[in-house]
Amino acid sequence: MSFCAICDRVVVDQKEFCYYHQEALGRLQETFEDWRKASGIGWEEYLDKLCQIDETGQWVREVAEHIKSKDGPSTKT
Repeated sequence: MSFCAICDRVVVDQKEFCYYHQEALGRLQETFEDWRKASGIGWEEYLDKLCQIDETGQWVREVAEHIKSKDGPSTKT
């Protein structure tokens, strides 16, 4: 049995995250393209901005912070 890299809940379908953090990752990925088109920002800047917005949910913020700490500067655009 595998556990979430963030909260130690059981992971979903052999993924890195539990159900809640996996859903948050999906939302991050889905909305990135809209942000990129609207503002021209890259992946790292997008994650930084989300972490600064008060309205960003806890699970999304935790996933964004985890990605930033794990990957360091990214080449995703």
